[in-house]
Amino acid sequence: MKAIVIPCLALIWGCLGPALAQAASKANREEILAVYSFSPHMLTKEQQSQKSKTLDAFWQKAKAERKAYLPLLKEQLTEKNVPAFFLYDGSMLLLELADTAENRRIALQAVARCDLRDVDQTTYLRQVHRLAVFGEDTTDAAFHILDDPKFQAIVPEHALTLGQDFCLIIMVFPTDSTNWLQRAVKRLDVETDTDAQKSLLHLLWYAQTSESDGAIAHFAKAAEKPAPSRDFARQLAARNDELLARKGNAVASLKASTGRQAEASIRKARVKTMSRISDEALMEFDEETLKLIGIRRGGTEPK
Repeated sequence: MKAIVIPCLALIWGCLGPALAQAASKANREEILAVYSFSPHMLTKEQQSQKSKTLDAFWQKAKAERKAYLPLLKEQLTEKNVPAFFLYDGSMLLLELADTAENRRIALQAVARCDLRDVDQTTYLRQVHRLAVFGEDTTDAAFHILDDPKFQAIVPEHALTLGQDFCLIIMVFPTDSTNWLQRAVKRLDVETDTDAQKSLLHLLWYAQTSESDGAIAHFAKAAEKPAPSRDFARQLAARNDELLARKGNAVASLKASTGRQAEASIRKARVKTMSRISDEALMEFDEETLKLIGIRRGGTEPK
């Protein structure tokens, strides 16, 4: 009898196993939708506190059942009709479970669709910047903050308050400029919000390339653009010469000492500098940018 029963049980399990797994996956999916069916910015502090406990419990469960939740999170984060807060918090959970290159890219695409009103802006900056340092393309997630004119990050340990412009710069500069330079030029051409325009212009000024120079100059002359933004573009277009003139002999010395260095070396140094978020890093970034301006004005920039 045993020789008959065991194969029968195996046959039954072979039929029921996939169905049970599918049912479990569906239950977990429904659990995600239920857990994240709220928007933090619409809740009171007390309600947020209660939801935090629910989220903590869910995170602990997902960590304990990693094999079940990891593929589910990856799948759900690419779906369109999921709660907005899940796109951010679920991405952080995914990276907590497995911080791989694939998961980092999934997370970046997801957070680029989250509701920024539900997210601590300083944490958003830090998380996107962290992934930028890994070399991931953070452009979508970084450009997402252009939708919020009041986006601001506070870094108390360095006494920094960063506006939308520098948050944008910090979130993309550690990556390859081929990820974001042309996209910034194109976005500037269609952007209508003045704060976002100024942030893009500031980013393009720091890029210090012929393409970014051209975009700034073109914008400055575009009569259909808002006057405040055009004025800012004109200021940026003149800033290189003003900086060199203001530094006087110090700049002449700087140009002499850096003229022998390859432009690529200076650009690489700026990327490395922006792997940190601090006042010291920003000052170094400006110093390196001035070196780059000196080299470019010396005619060493490749055509």
